[in-house]
Amino acid sequence: MRALQPTATGVVDRDGVAVHYEVYGEGSPTVYLLMPDVIVHSRAWKAQIPFLARHFRVVVSDPPGNGLSGTPVSADQMDDPVLIAGQWAVLDAVGAEQAVLVGVCTGAGHSLIMAGQRPERVLGACAINPGLRLTEPLPHRIAFDYDEPRDAYEGWQKQNRHYWKQDWADWSEFFFGQMFPEPHSTKQLEDCVDWSMGSGADMLILEYASTYLAADIASSRAICEAVRCPVLVITGSLDMCQNPLRGPIAADLTGGDLVVIEGGGHLPQARDPVKVNLLLRDFIRRVAPSGRIGP
Repeated sequence: MRALQPTATGVVDRDGVAVHYEVYGEGSPTVYLLMPDVIVHSRAWKAQIPFLARHFRVVVSDPPGNGLSGTPVSADQMDDPVLIAGQWAVLDAVGAEQAVLVGVCTGAGHSLIMAGQRPERVLGACAINPGLRLTEPLPHRIAFDYDEPRDAYEGWQKQNRHYWKQDWADWSEFFFGQMFPEPHSTKQLEDCVDWSMGSGADMLILEYASTYLAADIASSRAICEAVRCPVLVITGSLDMCQNPLRGPIAADLTGGDLVVIEGGGHLPQARDPVKVNLLLRDFIRRVAPSGRIGP
């Protein structure tokens, strides 16, 4: 059961793959919540949608390969330029000439890429644990060969395409267990594991083979330096997916504000929704002061 039903739904086609979107609320401005990647779908924003829709118009979309979006058959259908073109197409479909973009992980990177691409359309960008390679990866993310078959898989050895095909559910439980270092995160963990079942090993393998625009430090810095709109960066100090040092660098390069959630993990919008919701509301009001002001 959802706390709020969408006011509109639709589909756009991007490179032969349907991208499903939903719209909530009727306020101003439009706020587009961007997904991190294929492993979860737009329900990952369920703690933000009802709150933000009291004040603004909220748009979400499912990534190709999960939720109600179509299923890619090749890695190039999951390339960053294709995904970002789909996100622009969603904004066009809902008639949003301008929007505030909010993203987590890869979605945070997309929000900053889009802000640099079309500055006249992006009022502000919020990047939560941004997936831009502004530093070297955390050591455990690159310690083990993703392609190497093993007799047994322990810990981060499970970040392996052979193991994903062998036991996707166990990988998902391990991965999201790492994403939520905060105590009492059982419900958030269960939700994310459930949402990941809509993608599966084949989709994540395709995603790993796709083109990533922020694949190195130089390109990631250039993405940040191209941003001209106001930026808010939110970083969890215990993020086990993205190096927590990336957030402060992104804030510095974009001239943005930085909020560090001490003890927070990779998905603070799920684990600390009240804090994140208030940060988002105040940021959106600041960058789009003509929006409807509610309690």
